[in-house]
Amino acid sequence: MFAHGAFAHRAFARKASKLWRAGLALCLSQCLALSLLAPSAHAQSDGETAVARDRFKEGVQAYDQKDYERARLAFLQAYLLRPHPAVLLNLAQSELRAGRYADAATNLSKYIRENPTAPALDHAKASFEEARQKVGELNVEVDAPGAAVVVDGTDVARSPLPNALYLMPGHHVVTARKGTSGADQALDVSAGQRLYVTLKLQENYGPPIAVPPSAKPNAEHVLTPTPAAAASEPAESSGSRGFFGWVGSTPAAIATVSVAGLAFGTSAVLAAFAKNRYSAASDVRRQIMSALQKNVDNGVLVGTVAPCGANGVANRQDSFDSRVTVSDRNYLTGAFAKACSRFTQDSDSGNRLRTMSWASLGVGVVASAATVVLYFADSGSSEGDGVQDRVVARRRASVTPIVSRETQGVWLSLDF
Repeated sequence: MFAHGAFAHRAFARKASKLWRAGLALCLSQCLALSLLAPSAHAQSDGETAVARDRFKEGVQAYDQKDYERARLAFLQAYLLRPHPAVLLNLAQSELRAGRYADAATNLSKYIRENPTAPALDHAKASFEEARQKVGELNVEVDAPGAAVVVDGTDVARSPLPNALYLMPGHHVVTARKGTSGADQALDVSAGQRLYVTLKLQENYGPPIAVPPSAKPNAEHVLTPTPAAAASEPAESSGSRGFFGWVGSTPAAIATVSVAGLAFGTSAVLAAFAKNRYSAASDVRRQIMSALQKNVDNGVLVGTVAPCGANGVANRQDSFDSRVTVSDRNYLTGAFAKACSRFTQDSDSGNRLRTMSWASLGVGVVASAATVVLYFADSGSSEGDGVQDRVVARRRASVTPIVSRETQGVWLSLDF
């Protein structure tokens, strides 16, 4: 699956790590572009394949430009559409370069487990060790199977957990819940640390009281505004330039606006594909119901039969009138099974695309909000004709995460 050019000779072994960081995405682009054209076991549409291929190319370009956060987003979208090992490895390397070490360790460990004979396995292991030294490895054991394991309010797995979890250094709360039973444990995780936690479920469990973000800040999620310049220091006024002028001259703003535009565009494309899948599913459903009614009217099928599912025509021989021949039964059974399978595939594909569309839309909203936060966090000034007329304005912004069972979001506070 991989191009061997960069790794074929032993003479390059000592330089492999550096070459890997600089050109991983590029060396995989041609082979993945070909594999994306191959038919999928799930019969994905040509539209989904084309979008996945375009996102992968965007990721390669961004990786070559060392814009690792944009590359990560593009590879993530490509992987959601086509979960290919090469895309997963590119995604993990982009996360590693972008400083998202917990995500990188998780995806690299998954790649290593699922591709034990891959040519790039040694390089994946080296990158995994690099990421693991910067995160904590958490091994969770729950005394009951099927319990939901939650870390910092986010569901991550069901017990028993087959693999370790990787967390950024800081304060975390691990919870296990099953019905009315539950247990939790607070942890302070350090880089390179390996932790083992055993959670014993207790009846009538109540969730832990949330700790205010100000009491236990999480550097991974809390946006810290850039400190304003001292009043005595001359500063260029972002307010005098206007918002759009500020965006055009601020690298961070250009990055967030680019991410927002990419995310909104991706959301629109995925929504269009989802609509097409739902439309196709509706057409198949009409055909199924029409054929069902026709066969019931003709006395071939009994009136109480269901078209699909466990009690559908394909699974219930008593759905047919006793006078129907075996050959006719086999024909109708195969026809209904094929149509129902197509309906399920189209519906599932539409659901998956719709979920990804909403996720991309959320990324766009967050990136747009980040642009506004950066603008107000930046300090500006407006100058008069003389030095004494100089007025320094300070805009402040803060973002506080809000995570509870009923609400997930952020509280944006602006002062200007």
